[in-house]
Amino acid sequence: MDTERLTAVMDSLMNQTVLGELLAPVTRALAQVRGTNTVSRVLSMTDFIGLGVLRHLQGMRTLREQVQSLLHCEPGTAQRVPLARSTWSDALSSRRRRAVLGAAMPPLLTEARAVLPDRLAQFPALQGRPVYAMDGTYQSESAHYGRCTPRQGGTDNPKGHALLSFYDVRLGCPTDVHVETRSRHEITLLRDYDQSAQAMTRDKGALWLVDRAFIDATFWDSRKKSLGVTMITRMKSSLSVESTEPLKVADVPANDGVLKDLRITLLSSRQHWRLITFRSRRGHVVEFLTNEFDLAPGVIAFLYSRRWEEEKCFDTWKNDFSLAKAWGASVAAIENQVHLAIVTSLLVALLVHHRMGQHGIVDEKALRKQARRQTSKTDGTDRPDWSAPVFRYTSKVSRQVLRFFKHCFHKPASQALYEAQLRPLLLAYL
Repeated sequence: MDTERLTAVMDSLMNQTVLGELLAPVTRALAQVRGTNTVSRVLSMTDFIGLGVLRHLQGMRTLREQVQSLLHCEPGTAQRVPLARSTWSDALSSRRRRAVLGAAMPPLLTEARAVLPDRLAQFPALQGRPVYAMDGTYQSESAHYGRCTPRQGGTDNPKGHALLSFYDVRLGCPTDVHVETRSRHEITLLRDYDQSAQAMTRDKGALWLVDRAFIDATFWDSRKKSLGVTMITRMKSSLSVESTEPLKVADVPANDGVLKDLRITLLSSRQHWRLITFRSRRGHVVEFLTNEFDLAPGVIAFLYSRRWEEEKCFDTWKNDFSLAKAWGASVAAIENQVHLAIVTSLLVALLVHHRMGQHGIVDEKALRKQARRQTSKTDGTDRPDWSAPVFRYTSKVSRQVLRFFKHCFHKPASQALYEAQLRPLLLAYL
């Protein structure tokens, strides 16, 4: 393989281009990580991340497609591709690269939290507390993966690789993921993830929005006692309630729709919990279970609905990025792939905010759609009216905005380019 040509190709892709500007935060993050330059003599970490981000943006399902596309970056200069598939495959499966990529995530997230707007700033009762959501999704295995399910005598999950994803609701972006190829229950995956010293479940004072599959009173009781961590979920009918005590519901707009607020004792817990019965704008009655007692019951009901932002993230990953199917067979390769998807999400949010958001340009078409749904009688949302001002930011990156990066990544970066080609995509459907 011609390493000089690879260097020239990567330079042409990243030198003063949209892709280069997109990857600038990664370069700054890697500068804070030791050993980055000694990972490989052929494919540097910056180039490895750059090609991974580009593959997600272009939605390339196969490695062959991306490697062959590099042949056309400098047409006529050589007959052979500048990057061998084996080189990229080895890099993707590298545990050392996985460690470097993991070490680069904290400084990248620090920059994102310092730059991007706080989506929950209008909730003073939260007092800057971390608010996270978690949920699981599944990924089809690579063609090189020989699955053996429990019915076949193995341990592999029949649904595919399990990805336990973690989402920062204040940031509006995914921040971490736990990968599991074995067939295991969601709460077991959560307990496995919690063993890591860097696990987000160890963030003090965090508020978690979780699915009913993650109800484990013993786990959440221990987190609240040691770290002040609380959670909000939907009530599960199989839970046994020993006693109830009604709590006073304040007559404020935020509590519109709250029917009951009870302090309860669960058979599976020694701590007090809270059961909130809520009727939505469209008449749906739901029950919320939480061990959070400092927030108004209507705010708790509303915050749980923000968990669906993570579903928008999954939608982008599977339909726009190339995350629906694994790129490699090893756990290290899957983890690298998913962390590259997280990096791509962060980079797109940072660049759009830097080039457009700072000039007052936001995703107007999505905001208009949200406003219409807030007042629609036929296709209305269940969001309470008092919460409408919170929705100043969209939860999903528009597909046509992602197409800008897909088709313009190699163009010289300039404000004129963004004004001419990105701004119209934020203002209207084309």
